[in-house]
Amino acid sequence: MVTTRTLTAKQNNIDPAFQNAKAEDSALSILLEQDGLSFLVRNKTTRQLYLSGFIPSKELTSTAIDDLLVSFPVRPKQIIVAVEAPLAVILPAEFRSDNTEWTTHVLGAQANSIFHSKALSMEVHALVDPVILAQLKTVGLEIRHNWLVQMERITLSSTPKMWIHLYGSAVLIMAGQGKKWELVNSFPCENKDELLYHIGNVSEQLNWDRKSVHVELSGLDAAEYLEFISSYFGSVNLFKSKEWGQKSSAFGPWDATAFATLLRL
Repeated sequence: MVTTRTLTAKQNNIDPAFQNAKAEDSALSILLEQDGLSFLVRNKTTRQLYLSGFIPSKELTSTAIDDLLVSFPVRPKQIIVAVEAPLAVILPAEFRSDNTEWTTHVLGAQANSIFHSKALSMEVHALVDPVILAQLKTVGLEIRHNWLVQMERITLSSTPKMWIHLYGSAVLIMAGQGKKWELVNSFPCENKDELLYHIGNVSEQLNWDRKSVHVELSGLDAAEYLEFISSYFGSVNLFKSKEWGQKSSAFGPWDATAFATLLRL
């Protein structure tokens, strides 16, 4: 799969092996968040990372995803597109309804998008920014809500655990134990104190003992929060990328922790 246009001005990393990678063996993951669009290409079987990039929101056009896709002369066999829309509510699929008027009371405005997960039997009603909504209108591709994709990919443990991902000026918190997801939500977050408040509040809501909670941190500058959070919870560690993608030395320096949610797509 030889690429002649790879958005070089905004590209982060490329492995020379990408030049000979076969489209049928490759997967393209795309995540659209409030601060921009991130993407990566990897081998579906070996998980070897071929290409990664990030385009800041200020540089995105109204056809952002199409712009990215046309940069590949041959599209990867698998394409996964997810959007992080923090103004959202998640509920069991049996409660579903095409009428979203009720979401006004929960979100402050009526949801304009509904996302489904058959695997989880859940759905997300979200208020997606009109600009982002326009960027997502790509013919022939299913758009997933990031929460649902993350929940499908993550394996819950027998002990209480939180997956914490920092992005932009927000934090995504996913909490579960055993075979049950207890809470998934995004909150405004500007600093360490606000992060601690949100994690502590979630622990109290779920009646979890902080010393028994396992916390996994990811996102931009997550390492700077590690020591601060560790003194309040039983076990705290940074996202481990090897489970989700294999990086060769030729790929170059890359902060996988910052792109944990993209790697889990």
